[in-house]
Amino acid sequence: MKRALLPYLVLRQLQEEPAHGYLILARLEQLGVHGVKSGTLYPLLRSMEENGEVTSHWQTADSGPARKVFQLSDQGIAAIELLTEWFSDLDFTEQDEERA
Repeated sequence: MKRALLPYLVLRQLQEEPAHGYLILARLEQLGVHGVKSGTLYPLLRSMEENGEVTSHWQTADSGPARKVFQLSDQGIAAIELLTEWFSDLDFTEQDEERA
């Protein structure tokens, strides 16, 4: 998997529902995106939060440690829409080149 796609894939996971980092990693694995390490994901989430694409809050449970849960912001939703359109145009362009 190209590392450049990881921000998009993470945003898409958060589009479904808010999630903590471990759950995001598990979902990526289920999608067949293997080898993403927590040392890659957590700095990315921190950067996305600093850029305003996601927000976070701490979730506590009766047992276990508190977890930082991330959710999309309005800016993150706009980023997904823009990237989805861009990827769609890219796929369309590649199909046109194959036909020529």
